[in-house]
Amino acid sequence: MAADVLVIGAGVAGMKASLLLASAGRRVHLIENSSVIGGRLIRCEDIFPGMECATCMVSPMQQDVLRNDLINVVTLADILSIEGSVGDFRVKIRKQASCVDPVACIGCAECWNACPIEINNEFEENLSKRKAISVPCAGALPNVPWIDREHCLRWNGDEECSLCAEACVFAAVDYTDVDSEFEITVSGIILSTGYQPSPGDMIDKFQWGIRPGVFTASEFERYYSSNGPTSGELVTKDGLKPESAAIIVHAFGTGSHSSINTMYSLKFLHYLKEKLPDIRPVVFLDASYSPDSLEDRYHQKWQAAEADIVLYTQLPEVQPICDGKKLNITCATPEGTFSAESDLLVLGTSMLPSTGTSKFIKLLGIDCTSDGFATNPEPEHSSVMTTVPGIFTAGCTGGPLDIASSVTEAAAAVGRVLADASRGGK
Repeated sequence: MAADVLVIGAGVAGMKASLLLASAGRRVHLIENSSVIGGRLIRCEDIFPGMECATCMVSPMQQDVLRNDLINVVTLADILSIEGSVGDFRVKIRKQASCVDPVACIGCAECWNACPIEINNEFEENLSKRKAISVPCAGALPNVPWIDREHCLRWNGDEECSLCAEACVFAAVDYTDVDSEFEITVSGIILSTGYQPSPGDMIDKFQWGIRPGVFTASEFERYYSSNGPTSGELVTKDGLKPESAAIIVHAFGTGSHSSINTMYSLKFLHYLKEKLPDIRPVVFLDASYSPDSLEDRYHQKWQAAEADIVLYTQLPEVQPICDGKKLNITCATPEGTFSAESDLLVLGTSMLPSTGTSKFIKLLGIDCTSDGFATNPEPEHSSVMTTVPGIFTAGCTGGPLDIASSVTEAAAAVGRVLADASRGGK
């Protein structure tokens, strides 16, 4: 029998790799540390450049993964150790107890409606609250809640709370569920651990967390999303409708990720036009990435953008205006100094290695770039290789990528795993 394969991370690249491996007859262990699959894509409403519905794209893939008998999906999981070499990796995994039976649960929400505890919802960038038993957002898959025992009164309080179990007519809540550990042996490993967005160390200078009109890219994405904290209404964090808007495209620096940053910010222009059509945004774009001097096709789109484009030579400074909610944004340009007022400011992001990427690079002894992504020792031969034989990257583990490129890399990683197996007989 062909040996199993381990895929770490259930974002779009991990799911695609798993489905391709399963179609080749390989059993896959798809390991995800959160309670749902889909990665960062499920936080998006639309996908640039075609503005396709993100849910329409990812939901069929999620369902195919969950229904495939050859894919063992393990959520709320953490990999404790990986030993061995190509063809014979031995992996120890810990699965956190969800305390909810996924077979009995129908996702009716009665359990979390009954829960008295409210805490910040990390999935929503802490812009809304969740219960101690919850799913991250409407439409999450699998649509099965889990009990956060760190905040649940039953484990972390002075009372024997059982309100969620009493509310569940299907007896799906199981307080006796405990964490478990198990080991698997696999022939190859695909790392699809994704990325994390900036902010980084410079966020305070932009008044983020101080003024209600300042958003990181991830926050703005969730505010626009129909299943987000405002059901898609674009308002400031104190609930007011903006009268003006600005975007700092390269708020956290430029470099190899700048085209991804551009795509994201162009998408936000679409969001603003869709929800706030009377506003003409001001876009602050690094002059070194001027659309007049670049071959990047996405940067060229700034020339046709329905916005006021300001090319800056020094990063804009943001100061509050004392007599209201507006911000004063000032920057140096090739022509002199430019200043604009806005009550909504979106800070363009850059892609950084995820905590999972950093963890597995260290755990597996993989060489990394100066940016912290996995190093590809032979880029002329393959886009998915690492410095450890039998371990391949897919998606943003090896550097910033868009969705289409992440899917392409997933296919390339699967090809490498199957080629290794063919040579090794496993």
